[in-house]
Amino acid sequence: MKITSEFLSAPDAWRELVLPAAGLSTCMRTELQENMKSSLHKVMQQIAYVLPDSTAGIDDEISGLDQNRRYSPRLYFNYFALLQGMARSDAQAVAARCASLRACLHSPYADSFEVREQIDDIAQAFLRAQYVATKSDANFQNFDAGADDVDSQIAIARCVATSARRHIAELETALATTEPHLADELASLVSVVQLMPDSFHAEAASSLSAFGMVVVRPPQQNLREAHQRFFYFDRVIHESAHIYLNMLMTFDPLVTNGATLALSPARQTLRPVKGVLHAHFVFFRLLHAYRHAPESIRNTDAPCPSPRDIAQLSLAGLPLSFAVRENVYFDKFMQGDAILRSSAHFTQRGACMLDSMREAVCHV
Repeated sequence: MKITSEFLSAPDAWRELVLPAAGLSTCMRTELQENMKSSLHKVMQQIAYVLPDSTAGIDDEISGLDQNRRYSPRLYFNYFALLQGMARSDAQAVAARCASLRACLHSPYADSFEVREQIDDIAQAFLRAQYVATKSDANFQNFDAGADDVDSQIAIARCVATSARRHIAELETALATTEPHLADELASLVSVVQLMPDSFHAEAASSLSAFGMVVVRPPQQNLREAHQRFFYFDRVIHESAHIYLNMLMTFDPLVTNGATLALSPARQTLRPVKGVLHAHFVFFRLLHAYRHAPESIRNTDAPCPSPRDIAQLSLAGLPLSFAVRENVYFDKFMQGDAILRSSAHFTQRGACMLDSMREAVCHV
């Protein structure tokens, strides 16, 4: 599939973007990376007026970027950190980020997938942000403040990392058979799974500011193998949906009142409409993945609370039971559809996507 500007400008075409399709994510990612490359040129031109020494020669290095290869999350991280420094008019931070960007441009691609256990500066930024963020992918923005508060020597046990690599590899292999389009999407968009220490409060997270990276706090190792496998299936699919929607929203905001507060079926609290839309899309993609899940995932069950107690649980508190989570996700999806239709102001493309998701889940 070839994504063109004409395709992206046609609202009805966005109905096709809710489900994985062969080559779709790669084309969209290439378009995003081309836009980012163009933006980097413009940013460097602005900085050159004030800090010419920091930008000397870097424009040529940016020109050499191949937007057809998967950019490293580190390239996005430095790009957004640079924008933040500019927004603060912090010349020292901008100069430092220009240096980091230049270093990154010597190895700007993520051509192979990896599971990391070493805590680098991007993982540290997630750790810092967790205290002020609502654990949504839209809140990972504070790149520099409080760096001294993070223990840079945090280590993930080798056995934990080995287990994670095995389960994620099994996920890739299984999906390639049961839902190859989703497997293709994961391969196109997720280049790094970063394992996080127990001090990370969320089970998983992602951000446009580190596009291509999913951070995951591994489950307790005393869990059965089947439950660990199911955990990684659920969490990686969840965060990859955030990554995909974040990519789409760089081309169209989908909602025009994204900051307006509305009920949230995901957290039983008020959240910005943009966050409610993210949660809604995640439930949609989880339901799609569950419908195409391999038997090794479907045959997962766990002791379950009563239906009344389940209704009060957070998503993280749900038992690692395939049947329970599938039912809860369906209920949350239907709640989200009603909330968004009453509270969100959609663009034409956003409205098309909302209708398409409802039709796919309800088979209408």
